[in-house]
Amino acid sequence: MKNDNWQVVGHEKNIKFLQKNIANNKLAHAYLFTGKPHLGKTLTAQKFMAAILCHDYHRQNKIRNKSEPCGQCVFCSQMNKGIYPDAYYLKKETDKKNISVEQVREIQKLLSLASFLNSYKIVLIEKAEDLSESSQNALLKILEEPKGKTILILLTSDYKLLLPTLVSRCQLIKFLPLADKLIFEHLIDLGASREQAKLLSALAHGQIGMAVDFYKNPDFFQAHQDRISQFFNLFELNLVERFNFINELLGDAKNNAEMNEYLDEELDCWQQVLRDILLQHYGLDSMIASLNFKNEVVNLSRKYSAPRIISLLEQIKTAKKFLDYNINPRLAVENLLLNF
Repeated sequence: MKNDNWQVVGHEKNIKFLQKNIANNKLAHAYLFTGKPHLGKTLTAQKFMAAILCHDYHRQNKIRNKSEPCGQCVFCSQMNKGIYPDAYYLKKETDKKNISVEQVREIQKLLSLASFLNSYKIVLIEKAEDLSESSQNALLKILEEPKGKTILILLTSDYKLLLPTLVSRCQLIKFLPLADKLIFEHLIDLGASREQAKLLSALAHGQIGMAVDFYKNPDFFQAHQDRISQFFNLFELNLVERFNFINELLGDAKNNAEMNEYLDEELDCWQQVLRDILLQHYGLDSMIASLNFKNEVVNLSRKYSAPRIISLLEQIKTAKKFLDYNINPRLAVENLLLNF
């Protein structure tokens, strides 16, 4: 079920903490939301920004403890249209490896100017792990000398990918995967059948955004199912055929950044299937996520021992670290396939 505040599913403690910051007028200069993709970090950040800026929200909070940004005042209207003059969005430019130091310095310049609407100036950085080391150091300078009513909200899949000095300057808020029950109930609310909701909530591994995308976009769901099927087929291929598979997978990638994106999604899928095989080994088949591939999971659990599966999971984890550190993505995954 959705909690009563901000219409976000789950994460009640995080949202209550942010609401308390607003109510007590004790907003930090920087917040760092960390957690796996598709957990609701972006939605929570957007609601947080709207609540900070909406005049009606503050009026309602004085009357009762539960309220929503009104969605109608000039602040909310401009936020909804993405044209609010004191809200800035920082992300990696197309075909670029990182968020550049020049982009951060431009934000610093904008924050030094007076507010257009005499309100907070807020910066949302959606993938803070894309910040280069020099960009993070430039951002650190902003946080060391904050300008009045300015707030930075950084979102990341893993705060450990950021400089410890940057993390220490932020209010760290951790987002955890949601219980399958919460995702199941939300999918039912959206109109899914119980069978659909059971399948998609299991497949999402606590990532509610993923489950909703599966439900609303059948092509996206089918692509994910195809990816699982292709992974099972990998075990039947010889080494040359496996390398050819990787070549086909990366054929449309224009650069290493796109290769990393393709491979990160692929490796996430591989991890999910291998965990299912491990669960089958341990007699926990009721927890298996790949419900449409139970026979394949059982067959591979008979072919590969639990220590072998654990070893493969560790090697995938290592390959993903290589991708994070911008090591040649093709080389990283080909090295992984040598050990299958």
